[in-house]
Amino acid sequence: MAKQSKKIAQPLWLVVLISLLAGCQQKMANQPSYKPLDANPFYKDNQSARPLVPGTLARGHLHTDLALFTGKTTEESRDWSRAAVIVGTGHAGGLGAAVAAVAEQADYVDTFPFPITREVLQHGHDRFMIYCVVCHDALGTGRGKIVERGYTPPPSYHIERLRQVPVGHFFDVITRGYGSMPSYGEQIPPRDRWAIAAYIRALQLSQHFPEKQLTEQMRAEWKHAGRPPTEGR
Repeated sequence: MAKQSKKIAQPLWLVVLISLLAGCQQKMANQPSYKPLDANPFYKDNQSARPLVPGTLARGHLHTDLALFTGKTTEESRDWSRAAVIVGTGHAGGLGAAVAAVAEQADYVDTFPFPITREVLQHGHDRFMIYCVVCHDALGTGRGKIVERGYTPPPSYHIERLRQVPVGHFFDVITRGYGSMPSYGEQIPPRDRWAIAAYIRALQLSQHFPEKQLTEQMRAEWKHAGRPPTEGR
């Protein structure tokens, strides 16, 4: 009889336990907080989102270092589309575009805003292989995978014009885009953009290193690899 009572009591306790658990509520899903743009009658303007205190900036948004955050020496910004339109208007337009391009280049910084170390170059390589290689390919010749599939090919980094431009040019192009290249200003932080620019310079140097500056070991490795002569470089 006692055993039978135990068998009946166990299911009863189980039913009671399940009933108690069902009575518990997950109140974290209904927190006493406001969602964006919710009204709040506590404030005079009836808005839950409070405006910024006048004269304050969010941490990391005080861009006082002009070279670091723009790649330029002045705050003047130019309209790339204007030069593109001028180019298509004939000989005079081409001359105007050339003048505009010269003025733009003169505004770029030609030095990096912080020391370029091996770690910075490695970081630039890593960012380049994430964001840039699909168009520019690993050597920067403009024959990336999406170019092979029909995307507008970018110019090679190794043409004379891009070997001579100030380094601020690369930073600005990454920031604002250029031609068919979109802006990467939102995806890539400023210091990472400079790291990529430094790696581009390293790529250019790797393909155009002066022969006179080669060490004996570098010359031996060059010959062992069966590379063509580098006369005139």
